[in-house]
Amino acid sequence: MGVLSHTFKPNFLGLLKFINNMNWFIVFFSLINLSMCIYEDQIGKFDWRQTYVGRIKFAQFDTVSTAKRIIVATEENVLAALNLKTGQVVWRHVFESASSGNIQLLHVGEKITTVTGSNPYLVRGWDSASGVLMWEWTLALQNDQQAVYSEWWVQNNKLVHLLPVIGSHLEVTMYNLLTGSNRGATSKLPAVWNNDGCVLTAPYYTCVSGNMGSQILLSLDVTSNVIQIISKPLSNFINLKESIGGNLRPLDNSVVPGFIVDDKKVLLIKENSFEAVGKELVDEMASATVIDGGNEQVLLQTWQDDEKGFQLTAYSISTNSEVTEIQCSDPTTSIPEAEFLAVMCSRKAKEQYACRLLVNAADDALHLMQQGGRSLWTREEALANVVTAEFVDLPVSDTEAAIESEFDQKEAAKVYSSVWSAFSRRLHTQYTQLQNLIRNLQGQSAPEDSTNALVRDYFNLHKIMVLITEAGKIFGMDNLSGEIIWRRYEPGLDTEAVVVYTRRSARHPPYDAYVTIVGKNEETGNGYVISLNPITGNLVGEQTLKLDVRILQCTLLHEPDSEKLHALVLLDEDETVQVFPISAAPLVENLYMYVAEKETGKVQGYALKYNGVSVEAQRTWSVQLGGPGPAQIVAVATRSRLERVRSPGRALADRSVLYKYSNPNLVLFVVEKPDPTHKEVVTAVVLDAVTGALLGASSHRRARALPLAVHADNCFAYLYRSEKHRRLEIATMELYEGQERWLEPGVAFSSFASDRAPAVERQAYILPATAAAAAFTITERSLADRHVLLGLTTGAVIEIPWAYLEARRGLTGGDEALLPYTPELPLPSEASLNYNRTVERVRGVLTAPAGLESTSLVLVTGLDLFYTRVAPSKTFDLLKDDFDYYLITIVLGALIVATYSTKYFASRKMLKLAWK
Repeated sequence: MGVLSHTFKPNFLGLLKFINNMNWFIVFFSLINLSMCIYEDQIGKFDWRQTYVGRIKFAQFDTVSTAKRIIVATEENVLAALNLKTGQVVWRHVFESASSGNIQLLHVGEKITTVTGSNPYLVRGWDSASGVLMWEWTLALQNDQQAVYSEWWVQNNKLVHLLPVIGSHLEVTMYNLLTGSNRGATSKLPAVWNNDGCVLTAPYYTCVSGNMGSQILLSLDVTSNVIQIISKPLSNFINLKESIGGNLRPLDNSVVPGFIVDDKKVLLIKENSFEAVGKELVDEMASATVIDGGNEQVLLQTWQDDEKGFQLTAYSISTNSEVTEIQCSDPTTSIPEAEFLAVMCSRKAKEQYACRLLVNAADDALHLMQQGGRSLWTREEALANVVTAEFVDLPVSDTEAAIESEFDQKEAAKVYSSVWSAFSRRLHTQYTQLQNLIRNLQGQSAPEDSTNALVRDYFNLHKIMVLITEAGKIFGMDNLSGEIIWRRYEPGLDTEAVVVYTRRSARHPPYDAYVTIVGKNEETGNGYVISLNPITGNLVGEQTLKLDVRILQCTLLHEPDSEKLHALVLLDEDETVQVFPISAAPLVENLYMYVAEKETGKVQGYALKYNGVSVEAQRTWSVQLGGPGPAQIVAVATRSRLERVRSPGRALADRSVLYKYSNPNLVLFVVEKPDPTHKEVVTAVVLDAVTGALLGASSHRRARALPLAVHADNCFAYLYRSEKHRRLEIATMELYEGQERWLEPGVAFSSFASDRAPAVERQAYILPATAAAAAFTITERSLADRHVLLGLTTGAVIEIPWAYLEARRGLTGGDEALLPYTPELPLPSEASLNYNRTVERVRGVLTAPAGLESTSLVLVTGLDLFYTRVAPSKTFDLLKDDFDYYLITIVLGALIVATYSTKYFASRKMLKLAWK
């Protein structure tokens, strides 16, 4: 034993020493195994993100720091810095979406000062170069009811707060900008003449007081140590007989305190006196400001003329002469309701003006212009509020369209008079294809591609996205690059409940694609229909149609007409049916619609039939969701028009089949109803929209519903917040017929064919995050796995396989493919589609199929836009990007050579054997 221990002791100690030295290597390799990442060259290869800030509320040029930037504050509660040359976002801070994040003041000096909130207020200081927070303090007002009338500005490094008490006095308080300490008690200035029509042109507070015909214009410097009221009769400046009541509005970001009376006369306040400008406003909707042009002050005006287009004028206040180098009249430029946000001009001795004008528009577009009206860049901030979107297929090339038209019997009959003309056309087409092939081999593009690059690719991954925004602006965007192809502004469109339909795709040459947008008129609330070509943005068909009645429901006919166009069917408040085009009315047969009242929870069904003259709507059923009493419909989910049923059922472990209840007429309603015992009860109801039959339901007590619900095939999912457990949960339902099929294979489904109720499977899961949007992935034939996409409030877009959400999870015996039930859903970092590209304030997730069965196209909308494509079952029908084509070519070539060589030597061997 002594010999053995003496022999093994040095080896054992050496082994321990070696293991101790290897600890750092073990830790290093263990960290590598835990890392989840993508390669740098993969970023932006199949996706892109566009960053926006929203409609601009305040803007100022940063003239203090050396960096050339524009500091903006928006109505979306965003503070950002824009590059002066390109308009790109340099840095951005997104505040709370509620009133606590509302920006009341933006001041740009050595530091940026903002006031946000609505009593209490939050005063912050920011570094203009980096956007870093420098200081912060809070301010609370005692009079909470009057706080909404607060006015803020910065003067002499002091934050000035003005609180007018209508018909009584003005309360003025000054605070230290850095610490928030005030110089003393609040000053109360007597002003019984102030009213709700007063305006602030810091530091002057101006009002029109008095009876009609004898009004007096009064103004007061609220920051002066001496109270001195400027008072003049209003008749000194305008004709009271033609006056509309002395309406006041301040100049837009003027260097001199001033205001506009009755949208006509411009008055400035200089040396405690009113000074009228010689030039009046050309248009009552014009935006006006006064700039410092070096040796003189210049009055700028801008407006949009219906005939002359964008107009910009400049007049010297001292001489009333035109400043021609600034003026502009451009009929090709359209800036509706142009408004000056910030203007910066410089002029050296005997030189022309060099100006930068930041102009806001009613369509939420932001324009930076220079003198003469030349646009330097434009930001389409309307895209920060996308309401809905639609993916539209691109047309094929002219050559492919000509080939397809040859196989269309109707088109061939129109073009070809004989077999020989069709044969000559075929030869010409083949010759054209040969020319294009030679050009492609030589590295040249075909002539048709140079004139029109918007053609469908082989896998149909290239599409046009039609985006409808809250401002009423419609965009056509390239999904691969994010480039805006066309834009159209509809000021009368109310996008509260707007829907968009693709009535004809570009797959039917020579007919163009056809998209219809159905909404409400912003003024009357009646129906508003817009039909356009999604490829070019031009109006087609009904063009812009304003109806005289309100629309209850709308849909498309399943059967197209002779021109491959699906008719639009509208049901108005008088229960009258309108069909566009009217010639398609005879095609209305076995069409059913439902109308849901959101506030009451009442749902009604209608059957539409053609009686030989017109289409009539007959009410067939009515359901009160949630039972008697008030109820509110929070979310509605219907089946996508693009979805296909991939299989009639699923195989079980015992080789039997569990058949799905694939009813295309199912609608999911998520209803919230107050309860005296459980406070709030959330009920999910599945109805057949044809018969009104209740096919499935699920109830959750002490819960609040979220407006998120999705439906695909026989699967349903919706989200709610459990007040009992204080967490977010996602509930799923699945409908099954059972192990016996109700209909024979190949028989079309009918809601009237059977009165049996399907079996309902239910399950709920804990979602460890807060969702803001949800959608199902969609593929061409629905052969790939189905995933649920959730847009989170953190800015991430998570992809969850439906296998994790199945309602049958946890069932013992029967289906070996089911995962064991776990109450909490895993959200791994690699499930995020947008990795580190955060999408602020996710509003919606839209999906569309591509030509590849494995691929689904995804667009995420919110304050930002994010586009990508996902493959739920991996790219089983596509080679990887790093596929080694050279190696496989060499291997195939070697196999071919080896095959023929073996054949040659084998034949020679057989020949020699034959001679023996």
